[in-house]
Amino acid sequence: MGDVEIAYRRWSSLPRTVGQWDCEHRKSRLERVGPYQLRYDRAGRVCTIGPVQIFYDRSGWNPVRAQLQSTDESLSDELLLVLFLVLFWQKQAWDAYYQAHR
Repeated sequence: MGDVEIAYRRWSSLPRTVGQWDCEHRKSRLERVGPYQLRYDRAGRVCTIGPVQIFYDRSGWNPVRAQLQSTDESLSDELLLVLFLVLFWQKQAWDAYYQAHR
């Protein structure tokens, strides 16, 4: 993406690296991209990426807002890229799941 290379695990859609950052997974779930830890809610949605909290619409599946948890934080270009990629990968996973279960 741009000048950032994304490498994926062999035979998988899970990212291995984003640029120079390693990605950590647990049970096929992305847990960390570089310095940014991901947290999930009970529904399996990403609810925070590092210092960014994600809010969803009433249906619970469409992200409608992302907000820094502290006014002392700033949204760096790297964090913005990670936010975009994580939400994109989450949507891809949900779409694939629902296509397979139609």
